[in-house]
Amino acid sequence: MKGKKLLYIMGIDWQWIFQRPQILAKYLSADYDITVVFPRSILKKRSPVSACPPFRILWTLPYQEKNAFIGKISARLNQNVFKDIYSYDYVYINYPLYGRYIPEDYGGKVIYDCMDNHESLYPDQKRVYKILVQEQRLVKRSNLLLVSAQALAEKMNKIAGCEKSILLRNGTVPNRVYPLKKPEKRQLYSIAYIGTIASWFDYPSILESLKHCPQVEYHLIGPTNEKADCPGIIYEGSVSHEHLGSLAEKYDCLIMPFVVNDIVRFVDPVKLYEYIAFGKCIVSIYYPEIERFRDFVFFYRTPEEYRKLLDKLTESGFPPKYTDVQRENFLKENTWNMRYNILKKELETLEETFTQ
Repeated sequence: MKGKKLLYIMGIDWQWIFQRPQILAKYLSADYDITVVFPRSILKKRSPVSACPPFRILWTLPYQEKNAFIGKISARLNQNVFKDIYSYDYVYINYPLYGRYIPEDYGGKVIYDCMDNHESLYPDQKRVYKILVQEQRLVKRSNLLLVSAQALAEKMNKIAGCEKSILLRNGTVPNRVYPLKKPEKRQLYSIAYIGTIASWFDYPSILESLKHCPQVEYHLIGPTNEKADCPGIIYEGSVSHEHLGSLAEKYDCLIMPFVVNDIVRFVDPVKLYEYIAFGKCIVSIYYPEIERFRDFVFFYRTPEEYRKLLDKLTESGFPPKYTDVQRENFLKENTWNMRYNILKKELETLEETFTQ
C-alpha cells in the first residue's frame, strides 16, 4: 500500500527531455500516492503522454505571463487542476512560478526542488519579477528545500536567511554503462554534444575550432531553434533517452561547450554523468560547480585552450581521461537510486512531523 498523497508540480512537459523531474517523479510513485501536474502548450493538445504516473495537464497559452487578460483565461482554463490541493499531504514543486497555485492556507508540507537559477532563464523582466516573488515565497514557506548544485544552495540559503537547503545532486542510471572507448587514430573524428541547444551553447568556439582543426566534425543531438549553417556541423535532432547510449557509441568524443553565464554557473549537468557512463573522451568548459568531475573531463577555459586541447586529443586518438575502475566507483556513488534514498529519508523525517 502506498503512502501519503503527493501532488508533484513540474515546470516542463512530461514528454520533454527525460531528466531530473521525470526521474524523481517515477521514484516517488513507488512510495507515494502521486499525481503529476505538468505544463503543456494548448497548441500541442493532441500530443500523446506516455510512461507517466497519474497526471493532470496545466494548459498554457501564448503570452499568458505577459498579458493580464490572457493570464485570466489561462487561470479559468485550469481552474480544476488544483481544486483538491487541500487533500494532498505534500506538494512537491520544481518550478517557482507555479508556487502561485499553492494557497496561503494550505496545511500540508511543501517541498521545493530548485534545479536552476530561474531568474536568468528569461529575458522578459515581468516574468523574472514574478519568478523572484514566488521563489522567495516558496523558499520561506517550504518544509523541505532541495537544491541540485552548491551554487544554488548558497543562493537559496541567502534567501532563507539560514542554512536551510539540502544538496541533492543529479545522478545517473547504473545499468546504462557502455565499454570504455579505446583511443584510435583517424583522419576524421566525430565529436558529439547531447542536450538542448540554446543561448548557453558556445557556437563561436565551435565555429572557430573548425577553422583550425579540419579533422573533426560536430554532431549536435537535441532540440534547437538556433542553427549554424556551417560545414562540419551536423544536426541529428532529438533522440529518445533510451537510445542515446547506442547512438553515442559511434562518436570519438562528447563535449559540453557552454558559455559560462548566470544560467550555467548554477547547473549540475546531468549530461556529464551520462557521458561518463557512455565511456567516451569528455571535453567541457570549466566552472567551479563541476570541479569534482576533473578526473573524468578534459577542461578548458577559453576558445584558445579549447583549440589546443583538440590538437592534443586528435594526436592521441581521443582517449578517455579515466579508467574503468574510476568510472565504476564514480557511478556507484552517483546513481539516481542513491539520490532518491537521500530524498526518501528527508521525506520520512518530514512525515514524523505529521504526528507531532
